[in-house]
Amino acid sequence: MKFNDTAPVMAPAGGPPLWLTKLAENATLEATVLKRPVEGRADILSVIKHAVSLYEFQHHSYKGVVGNGLYMESYRSRIQGLPIETVLVAHLNEQGEADSVVINHRPLKAAVLFSNLMWERVDERFRDLYLTGPEAAALNAASAAT
Repeated sequence: MKFNDTAPVMAPAGGPPLWLTKLAENATLEATVLKRPVEGRADILSVIKHAVSLYEFQHHSYKGVVGNGLYMESYRSRIQGLPIETVLVAHLNEQGEADSVVINHRPLKAAVLFSNLMWERVDERFRDLYLTGPEAAALNAASAAT
């Protein structure tokens, strides 16, 4: 049994999440689906708009401030019918802005699909952040062999 299978689903909240509305100008985004971090508020917002469009839905089991200076979300979804689970952790600076965001997608097959779909959708200047079709196929083949 997976975590998000046992956690209750929260009622949908209107509007974007706290970390996104309070994203610092010099923020960084790291994620399972990225080959390297995205730096800067404008670039993060540019890739996030494409990422959100891939989700068929978002059923949150948790979102809120955790401890001192951390914000967390946990949600499940599907991308092209494939289940995907996500945990997001954002560090909040002294001004309450998210200056560092880490997003973990699982399982691997869903993360690989997500990355390749992002490669197809993002602006040319962001393509090197994501897996190409051949790279995604190679990872899928390697993970199937184990």
